[in-house]
Amino acid sequence: MLAAQGAVGAAALAGCMGGDSDEDLLEGTGLEPVLDDVDYNEDYEDEFEVLYPSADLNPVDDDYIFNPYHPRWNAGDLGQEFGFEYLAVYHTERGEYVPRIAEDWSIDPDTLRTEVTLSEDYGWSTGESITAHDFVTGYKIDGYMGLGMENFVDIETGVYAEDDYTLVIEPRDEYTDMEEELWVGEWAEMILQVSEAQYGHFVEEFEDATTDEEIESVQQSLLEYDVSWDEVLYSGPWIFVEANEEFADQIPNPEHPIAQDWEFFQRIGIYVDEEGIQSGEVDWGDDSPDLDDVPSMYGEGPLPYDGQSFALIFGTEDEYIRDYPEVRQAIAHAIDIPFLTETAATEGTGYDEYSTGIDSLYVEDYVETDALEAMSNYGPEDTDRAAELLEDVGFEHDGDEWLTPDGDTWTLNFPVGDWFDTHSEMISNNLSEFGIDMDFYVEEFPTWQAETQQNHDYDMTVHLNYGMARDYHPYADFDAVFNDNNMGLFTERTGMIEEEVEVPEVGNPDGDMVTFDIPEELEAMSTADSEEEVISHATNLAWVHNQLLPAAVCFPWGGGHYWVNTEDWDFDVESDDWLTSNRLTHYLLQNGLERV
Repeated sequence: MLAAQGAVGAAALAGCMGGDSDEDLLEGTGLEPVLDDVDYNEDYEDEFEVLYPSADLNPVDDDYIFNPYHPRWNAGDLGQEFGFEYLAVYHTERGEYVPRIAEDWSIDPDTLRTEVTLSEDYGWSTGESITAHDFVTGYKIDGYMGLGMENFVDIETGVYAEDDYTLVIEPRDEYTDMEEELWVGEWAEMILQVSEAQYGHFVEEFEDATTDEEIESVQQSLLEYDVSWDEVLYSGPWIFVEANEEFADQIPNPEHPIAQDWEFFQRIGIYVDEEGIQSGEVDWGDDSPDLDDVPSMYGEGPLPYDGQSFALIFGTEDEYIRDYPEVRQAIAHAIDIPFLTETAATEGTGYDEYSTGIDSLYVEDYVETDALEAMSNYGPEDTDRAAELLEDVGFEHDGDEWLTPDGDTWTLNFPVGDWFDTHSEMISNNLSEFGIDMDFYVEEFPTWQAETQQNHDYDMTVHLNYGMARDYHPYADFDAVFNDNNMGLFTERTGMIEEEVEVPEVGNPDGDMVTFDIPEELEAMSTADSEEEVISHATNLAWVHNQLLPAAVCFPWGGGHYWVNTEDWDFDVESDDWLTSNRLTHYLLQNGLERV
C-alpha cells in the first residue's frame, strides 16, 4: 500500500505544494526506453514455465508509477519488491539481517562509522554494475525529501562511497553513542529503487540549492519525475518486458545473480484472485478472505506480515476526544475488535490485546511482561465499561443516544478512505448501536488522503502504519507515534498528549500517578547501551500509550495466505524464509521455485 513513511511523506509534500492531479504532477523525464539494452530471452513465452500471480498490476499507459517519490507509487510485491533489490533484509524469525547486495559490513564500536562492502555480482537490468554510488544517491535523496536517516546522519557529508563497492555511513557527532541495533536499522534495509544514472542529477540540484524555495523546487521536480515501465533500471529479481492492454509480463532479471537462473515468468492481468484459482492454471496466489472454495490441492501457506497495523486514529476536532483519555478508551471498548479482526482481516490474524503503539506481533520482544499483563485490553466489546467511562466525564445516556456534558447530541465525524470501507462500517455500526451519533462516510482514498488526512479534518478515522515495528526497534515505532509528519502526536495532532504526561505507575493501573517526559524517554532509548535499558524505556512509553490511547490498534495487517500448487512445484510452505519483511520475494531468492 504505502511504503512506511516514504509514500506518505511524499504525498504530504505534494499536497503542501499544490497540484493534486496526475496532469499537474506528471511531466516528461527525457529518459528513453532501455529494453533494447537488456539481454533477455525474447522467446520466454515458449521456453519458460508460466506462473499467474493473482494481481492486476499492469503498467500499460503509465497507469502504474515507477518513481518511488511520487504520491501514487505503490510499494507492493509486484512493483517494489519484485523489481528492486535490498542492501539487506531483516529476517523476523532469526532476528537478524540477511545480506543481499551487501556482502558484509563493519561498525566502529566507538564512533559507529560503518563500512558496507557490496557484492560485485549485482547489476542493473541493462548490464551496468550496481555500485556504492547508487546507494549514496538513494540515501541522499531520501534525506533531502525528509524520508530517510537525516535525523541521525548529515546527508551531505555522512554518507559516501569510498570506492565503487565500499559504502560509508557515519552518524552525526551527537549520535555516536546511539544504540547499535537502532543504528543498523536506519540504513541496513535500504531498497535500491533509484540509480545514480537516472537520479543523480537530483542530488546535485539539492546540493546546489541555497534557499527553502530552491529546495522545494527540486522536491517538486522529483515528485513530477514520470518514469515509464520500459525506462526503469531494475535492480531486483524481476523486470517488465511487455505491457499492453491485455496483460503485462515480468521475467527474471538477467543481471540478477540469483534470478538469472530461474526459468519462469509472470503474466499479470489474465486471471485475478479466485478466477485464477478456479481456472486451474494459477501456480501461486494470495489467498485473501475474499476468496471462497480454494481447491484443497493448494493447501494453506504461512501468513505473511506486511509490517503494518490497522488502527482507529483519534483526531483533535472533538473536544471530548481530544481532552479526555477516558472518552477515547470508551470508544475503543464499544467496538468489537476481535469480531472486526475475524471478519475483515486475513484468516489467522489475531487482534491486538494491548494497543501500545508497538505492533502486537513484536510487542513481547520490547515490553516487560508484568507491564503487558497489567495493561487494559480494549479489544473485546465492553459496553458497560464504555458507559462507565463516559459517565465519569459527564456524558448522559438519554433513551438510545449519548448526550455530551452540555446536553447536546454527540456526533462524531468519521471519514475514511475506501481501502477500509468494510472495516470502518463495522466500527461505525458498533458505535451507533452503543448510542453515538455517527457522521460516517467513505471517500476515494486519494481524496481522503489529500483533503481529510492531511488536514486532520476528522474526529476519528482508520489507517495503517501505526505501531508498525517494521524497523525492528521500539524507537522507530514510538518516534513515528509522536513525531511522524502526518499522524505524530507532537506535530499536527498536538493537544491530545503533551510532552510531559501523568499516568498511573507502570504495571499498576490503580497506583499513584507518575510523570513521564516523552522526548526524554525517546532520547534515552536511542542512546541506551543495553537491551535491558531499551526495554525499560519502551515499556514506559508502551504503558503511556495504553493508558492515554491516542489510537486504538486493532490488528496487524497481513497480506494473505500464499498458496501454491504443491503437486507441480517444489515449494516449502514450512520454510521460515517467509518470515521477512518482503515475504514472497525473499522466499524465491533464498529457495527458488522448481518443477517437481
